[in-house]
Amino acid sequence: MKPPLIFLIVVALIAVLATQKFFKQRREKAANDASPVRSLMVEVKTKREYLAPDRRSRQRDQLPVEDWRYEAWFHPLDGGEDLKLALSAGDYHQIDKGSRGELQVQGTRFIRFTLCRAPDGRQNGNHPPQAGGE
Repeated sequence: MKPPLIFLIVVALIAVLATQKFFKQRREKAANDASPVRSLMVEVKTKREYLAPDRRSRQRDQLPVEDWRYEAWFHPLDGGEDLKLALSAGDYHQIDKGSRGELQVQGTRFIRFTLCRAPDGRQNGNHPPQAGGE
């Protein structure tokens, strides 16, 4: 018995889309590897954490651990377009919205974010002013 034509078309479409995504990821990784590491003075504009798409939706109720994704938008202090970068969980939780510092990127790959020190020696970020002489 021959498989229906629609089934073959769907399988071919899935194969083509998966191949395109694979090659796009390879090109992006190669471009990032070839790019120099840049340092920018930035302010953390916003952050977002969200559940990664779960392809096993029928089993979703049975999964005790969810896969989270983290991203942050950085605004260059010298102007220019905001940068949206994917972060690891550790990096994400160490960065506060509104913090200013030095961002190091390689292409579209996040390398590190280092907080600036304010003139009084405190780290720059979302810190309330001290009572008294400020």
